[in-house]
This record gives sequence, C-alpha cells and structure tokens, in this order.
Amino acid sequence: MRKFNEILTEAKKTYEFKVGIAGDCPDECVQQMKMALEKYDVVNITAGKKTPIQERPLDFPQLQNMEVTYFEAEVNYPTTPQVLQEYLGKCCGVDQAYIIVRNMNDPREEYQDAPEETTYDVLLTQEDMGGESAQKEVAGERIMGLLKELETARKERGHEPTEGVHVGDSKDIDNKENSASTVGS
Repeated sequence: MRKFNEILTEAKKTYEFKVGIAGDCPDECVQQMKMALEKYDVVNITAGKKTPIQERPLDFPQLQNMEVTYFEAEVNYPTTPQVLQEYLGKCCGVDQAYIIVRNMNDPREEYQDAPEETTYDVLLTQEDMGGESAQKEVAGERIMGLLKELETARKERGHEPTEGVHVGDSKDIDNKENSASTVGS
C-alpha cells in the first residue's frame, strides 16, 4: 500500500489564471506582478499579450479606447480569482477597475476562445423567418382553443356542482338581510 506522502506528491495540482490589465502596463508593473505571485508559489507566467486599442474592451466595458494586456499565470497554491485580483491590484498599484483575473475554466474564457464557425444571421430583418406560423397560438384563436379545452374537460369530469338547483328555490335567504345602508345607520 502506498503512503500518503507518495499520493500527495503524485497528485500535485496547479491552478491557472488569466490576468488582464487595461491601459498601459509598464515593465515595473510586470516585475511587481511576478514578485507578488511568488506568494502563491508561481510555476509559470507568460509574457503579456497586448490586444489592439478597442473602443470597448470585452472584459472592461466601462472603459473606452484602451488596450488590454493579458498574462497567463500558473500557481501551486490554491486561491480564488477574486482574492488574486484584489492582491495583484494592491501589489502592482493598479486600480480594481483596470484589472481582471479569471480562472482558465471560466465559461466566459471558454466562450472567448471558441472558434467562430458560422456567422449569426438576424432573423428579424428577413422577410421569411422560417418555421411554422404561430398565429394559432396567440390572441383570440388561442383563447377560443382554451375555452374548448375547458369545456371538454368539464364534460369528461361528469360532476356538475349546480345540478338540480333551481334559481330562487332557497328558503333560508330573504331580501331584508342587506337592505339597510351601512352609512348613516
């Protein structure tokens, strides 16, 4: 039987993050980031990849006309993207609005990395949107259909609660009950 130490060393797990910094990222900021990641026992950090200047960067929709530098970091010590973002922002002197840290398994990351296979066609601008007409499922025709369904369901039930009762046959209710006004009485 293997010992726990052997299992632990074999199951060494690393944690991958993608760090994005909006705006100008000077060399001293990169060095500070590498030193700050030593706290989490950094395994690897890639050189920054800059995006072209965009009117609205994808990860920073509140900013305008900025370039974004992305770094991929791999650490041994577990942490969350939120904690790492706060820590790197303080260590590098970057405002929290200008830095983002995401896990490499984040669905947004997978969405951005997915290849564009087809272009999206807007159906509202086309004359024929395809498919069957749904006019029978809306408005007056749908209401009539619902009323027919209710009528058939009532007939299938077979129990009529007002069966055998004639209007005006009740002897315990007379007209003097509710004949006086409550105002001024």
